[in-house]
Amino acid sequence: MDNLLDEKKEALEVAGEYLEKLIPGIGTLCGELRGDRQPDTDEFQKQCIDGLNWVIEIYNRVTDVVDAEKIHTGKEELNASLKELGAAIRDKEDEKIARILEDAVVPFLNDLKTAAQM
Repeated sequence: MDNLLDEKKEALEVAGEYLEKLIPGIGTLCGELRGDRQPDTDEFQKQCIDGLNWVIEIYNRVTDVVDAEKIHTGKEELNASLKELGAAIRDKEDEKIARILEDAVVPFLNDLKTAAQM
């Protein structure tokens, strides 16, 4: 059982390190979505969303070792935001994608990064 706990803590630590890159990347993506579109913005968006999905998958598997007091976004709230994000991506609503990322996703990711450092 201790081995599983150690593996979860290690996964959380790896996710925390990845968030050091993902969070600024999402910030860059939001800038591109708000008028500074580049030829590779769509591919960059896909990479950011893939990274976000990976981090959320890790979070779902290690929730029991995360300091819950550090996470200020409830799972239901996060899931609702992610559904809204999926719809905005499907509908290619750049401004809405940027808003959801900045207002809902990045605060959660910052909380998770803080929790991973503990």
